[in-house]
Amino acid sequence: MFHKIALASVLSAVVLTGCNNAATTTAQDNPLIENRTKLMKDWRQANEGMKAMMENPATFDAATFKERADFIANNTTTMWTYFDGETAKGGNAQDAIWADAAGFKAETEKFTAAANALAAAAATATSAADVEALYGEMASSCGSCHKIYKK
Repeated sequence: MFHKIALASVLSAVVLTGCNNAATTTAQDNPLIENRTKLMKDWRQANEGMKAMMENPATFDAATFKERADFIANNTTTMWTYFDGETAKGGNAQDAIWADAAGFKAETEKFTAAANALAAAAATATSAADVEALYGEMASSCGSCHKIYKK
């Protein structure tokens, strides 16, 4: 009898552990989450450099700003593939991404358009003033998506 209870306890623990792990998928468990987390961090770093130039226009470096804007714009298509399908759930992504797929798609399209417009303007910018409004649009789009879809 004792062995049956012990075996049942062990099996219950294994099942509950498996259920818990399924509900808390992390970047280490899923390459989609790992890749999007890394790219988001890279985007944040690029954005922080551009933001610093916007906050202190005397530090504006056209080549560096363009490089950072291009990096973000050139990686939007890649980023959105990291959210494809139910297997991409987890990490810092809210389930609302998949529950409201049309809303999320609209946000990604808005961000992509803003990032592309900023990159296009950065190609000829000589001052922070040349990209200030478009940078604001991209940053605002980034923030509005995170407000809804990021944990």
